[in-house]
Order: sequence, then structure tokens, then C-alpha cells
Amino acid sequence: MLRRERPGYDPRVLPDDGVLAIDGGRPVRTQPLDFAKGAALLGQAEADAVTAVVAGRALFRYTRGPTAGAVAGFERATCDALGTRYAVAVANGTAALRCALAALGVGCGDEVVVPAFTFIATVNAVIAAGAVPVFAEVDDTLGLDCTDLATHVTDRTAAIIAVHLENVACDLDGVLEVAARHGVPVIEDAAQAIGATYHGRAAGTFGALGAFSLQQEKNITAGEGGIVVTDDETLYLRATRYQDQGGQFVTSYASGRGDELTEPYAGENLRMGELAGAVARVQLERLPAILAALGASKGRILERVGEVAGLVRRRRPDPDGDGSSSITWFVPEASTAKRFAAALRAEGVPSAQMYGARPVYLNPAVIDQRTASGKGGPWACAEHPTDRTYGEGLCPRTEALVARSVIVPIGVGYTDRDCDDVAAAVRKVARGLLR
Repeated sequence: MLRRERPGYDPRVLPDDGVLAIDGGRPVRTQPLDFAKGAALLGQAEADAVTAVVAGRALFRYTRGPTAGAVAGFERATCDALGTRYAVAVANGTAALRCALAALGVGCGDEVVVPAFTFIATVNAVIAAGAVPVFAEVDDTLGLDCTDLATHVTDRTAAIIAVHLENVACDLDGVLEVAARHGVPVIEDAAQAIGATYHGRAAGTFGALGAFSLQQEKNITAGEGGIVVTDDETLYLRATRYQDQGGQFVTSYASGRGDELTEPYAGENLRMGELAGAVARVQLERLPAILAALGASKGRILERVGEVAGLVRRRRPDPDGDGSSSITWFVPEASTAKRFAAALRAEGVPSAQMYGARPVYLNPAVIDQRTASGKGGPWACAEHPTDRTYGEGLCPRTEALVARSVIVPIGVGYTDRDCDDVAAAVRKVARGLLR
């Protein structure tokens, strides 16, 4: 049990002078909250695993030796944990998406449908593959709106990327139905959702391929790192080959380089090193306890917040599979949401509007690509029409929805008092702003 309780604590006596801290009142708490997940638990076990790799002097995953095999061990453990046949560990979550797209052969002339609200890496991976991102609306799950998704699938669509944002699986039933109807493969961007499930099965294991991140802020971490999973052997061989220079070796497999015969193609060096693999393997063992602690804290916070007029929770297609790393609410007005987040921070509770409460296509890295990338990047591909543009109003429902969102992160080390402070701050700010 990771969560710590403080006997005798009564949340009813929390300091509250009725004035919001942002307006000069007394804050609910002054002690900062650490909302780290796996990073908060980094300790002796990870240090011992790294020391063993260093002592063996086999830091490259394909070095032979008695202590080699940390990355391969992490890959096997991932397959066991997620219930998938194949896994290949890579340098980061973006690399995992790159490998997944390469495995499907996505390139020039292709389009990939992505949600309008996601981290920029989802889009960057598509552009780097030479394909054009096409943005579909999200709904109140903050995942793909499947009705709108269907309108964006054309004969140019090479893949759909479904994103499980902040540890909540999107509406996979709807996404997979649209994909099957049009014969388009699905990549699950589960960078923020390792351990989350959908109707009892691990998020990231439903589509053709799944991509995960082990960056510092994720449920488990190696500082950086990623992993691609699939049940399809051909896609696995293509993905693992791509991350190991593509044509230099026939493929890389587990802890050695094999001779499986797949077609030659160019790749990149996106490999994971043994030090990261050693840390990731230990962190993966911690995942069930991490998820249990997050779930307990989230449950306590929500119970104490209760029903508040004007505060609407993000809808979860499968509440039982929630990875519980945060709580997102929607408030009636965009201006209120911005102040709501600021007011919570003033009360001593971490809060924000994810990604600045703006759809990803308004990120300059996307908008400016067509003019800033020399010859125009994938938009100027001879096989692709050049009339695809991005800007305000492209996905109006998404723009309106995310502008009203407020997110409160949850840490693996939250005590009962921490949870009660978060709940008290939410209720206090709601009383002050949602009238």
C-alpha cells in the first residue's frame, strides 16, 4: 500500500475563511503537493538494476555477456503485463509512434486521422513519416468523437491514431467500428496510459499496434523510453527493424539480431539502451501498486468533492479501467475555467488547463510547418493535394470544449490529508466561482 494515512485527521476543520486565496484569502494548504507517479518511487531497486548493468559493461542492448539482456527482459515482462504477443522497447514515446507508423508503411501521399486534442508528439510522428495529419473532433471523453472521425476517413487514410489521454481509454468500440468499416488500421497512442484498461483488457492492445511512453511524468518511467506492442508478427518485425537502422540488419529480435526475412527499407536508430531497460523493468513491477494508489486517492477526492453544480466530470468510456492519474472537470465558461485553475493553484493545489486549452493544430509546430519547412513537408508531396490548412475553427466543438476544461493531477504518494485538501480546495473555488 503506497498511500499513507494520518490517523485522527478531520477534513471538516480545514482552514477556510471564505475568501479565495487568489483574492487574498487563506489558502487551503501551503505545503506543495508532489504529483509524481513512478518517478516518486525511484529507489534502491532501480539503482541496483543499473549498477548491475554498469558492472557488466554491457550498456548496448546487443552486447553479449553474462549481464546483458535488460531491455529484452523488459520487453518480455511488458508482453506478460499487457497480454500482448510482441513488444519492442525504443528510445521514447515519439519513437514508438514512429515505429508503429513505419510498420504500417505510412508515408508520402498518405493521411493519418488524429484527435484535435492531444500532445504534439502524436502529430509530429505523422509529419516525420511524410504523411499529412487530419484532425477529428474530440468529445467529452477527450478522445476521438467517432461520428466526426467517420467523416474524415477517405481513400488516402492510411491509419487512425486513437489517443488514450491522461490514463483514460477512449471510446475504442466506436473507433474500431469505424476503422473496420473502412478497412483502416488503428494505432493506439497510449503514451499516457500504461496500465489503463478498457473492459478488462490493456489499453494499447486493441489496434494493430500500441505505443507507450516511459518519460518522467508517466505512470512508470525510465526518464525517457518507449515501447511498441502488437500481436502481429509481421508488424512486429517491421517495427523492431525500423528502430535498428532498418536495412543494416534483417531485424533485431529480443536480445539478438536475427535473420527473419522481411522486405528491406530504411530505418532509424531509435533503440533503447540497457540502463533505461533496467530501470523500466523494475518500474514495471511497481505498476500495479502505483495504479492502486492513484485509484484510491482519486476515489477519495471525488467522494469528498461530491456533486457540485456547474462542475462536470470528463466522461470515461470505461470507468473501471481509469488509470486515475488526474481528474478533469468542465465548467460553464472558458473564462471561468482559466480562473478556476489559477484559483486552485493559489489554494496550494496543482491545476492547469491541459495543453493551454487549445487544440493541437493551433500549435505553431503544426500551423507553421507548411511555410517553415523548406519545401512544405508532406503537404507538398507530389502525390498529395496541397489544400490542407489548419487554423481557428477547424474543429469548433473541440475548441469550445477544451477551453472549459480544468485538470487536477494526482500523485502516487498522496496521503488522506492531501486528498482531503484537494477536495476542499475544489469545493472552495467552486463556491467562489460557480454561482
